[in-house]
Amino acid sequence: MTSSFPESPVAVLCSGGDAPGMNAFLRAVVRLGLNRHHVPVLGIRDGYRGLVRAAKLANVDSESLVRLKQEITNNPGKRGLIDSQQSIIQMDHASVSGIMGKGGTILGSARCLDFHKREVRDSVVKLLKDLGVRALVVVGGDGSLTGARLLAEESDLRIIGVPATIDNDLQFTEMALGVDTAVHTLVWAVDHFIDTARSHRRVMVLETMGRESGDLARMAALASGAEMVITPEIGALTAEKMAAYAEEIEGAMTRGRGHAIVLIAEGVKFDPPQTRNGAYVLRDAFQNYFEREGAPFQDLEVRPSVLGHLQRGGHATPGDCILAARFAEEAWKSILNHDNENGITALQHNKVTIVPFGCEDMPERAETSSAMDRLHDDLASW
Repeated sequence: MTSSFPESPVAVLCSGGDAPGMNAFLRAVVRLGLNRHHVPVLGIRDGYRGLVRAAKLANVDSESLVRLKQEITNNPGKRGLIDSQQSIIQMDHASVSGIMGKGGTILGSARCLDFHKREVRDSVVKLLKDLGVRALVVVGGDGSLTGARLLAEESDLRIIGVPATIDNDLQFTEMALGVDTAVHTLVWAVDHFIDTARSHRRVMVLETMGRESGDLARMAALASGAEMVITPEIGALTAEKMAAYAEEIEGAMTRGRGHAIVLIAEGVKFDPPQTRNGAYVLRDAFQNYFEREGAPFQDLEVRPSVLGHLQRGGHATPGDCILAARFAEEAWKSILNHDNENGITALQHNKVTIVPFGCEDMPERAETSSAMDRLHDDLASW
């Protein structure tokens, strides 16, 4: 008996950098589709790159679309996921079983330069229409959601975006998927660095991710008790500013502090510009200050570390798993309500809603960041 191709499915893809909570969202959107709404869900492997690859295969000849549909129908669930050449998989219950807490994404994620071309996006739109897809759900960060916006503007497809980035640099939502887990990971890292810092009376400079936003660093500083946090919002670091930070650390040590953990966000700029990681630039500036003639702690060591992609991995926290489920539920509400417009799921005032593509920033985000900076300063002073 040959199965028929699913009718009016919803397609979902993960794009850009992976973030903890993507798998939790995939599980939720598939299970809600199958259990609550009785709508099939297609998983797209490798994000926009998978869509582009499938569109090329579907346009080879007059029978290529038929072959693609047969492949999807004949290899559902885990069978389709195992075959690395299959770009579109019909998801079932088993295919999303046991993945909720796992980091990364079982669908894979990738950046796709070809997707910048209008003709390539047009071929993707044609493919989705030929497959009868009623809506496309795009899970990712700023660049991925820009791609989703372009599809929404250039076609009559239903497009729903879901914010997933550890950087928390999307200002229309209080939190994106992955942020909570990344903060937990940074707190874990700081806890481990503190042991050596205390034992050897050292200054540890740890570079966090976050792109142009300092939210990840400032939240981690508040949660871990780090003594100092430096974010892009303060402007470019000059030699004078770095010396002032070093002076602040030295002053605290003369009053009895035995170590210092300094978090610096990767988006911090320097004047003059630097090509090295910020943690190493700051280390050199601090070390020069502490070793100056007549300084009280000339033997004080400064050790830098770039935490890098450690922050993107790991088991998703309960907070991210819960937010993923809430985002999935809101996405389905929007998909099934024909009066709704395209948009992005967002957490605003602890309520999940849909906001339009290109919406204005939440003014509360900047206010909250400033308040966190002031709070950290008062908590970290010695």
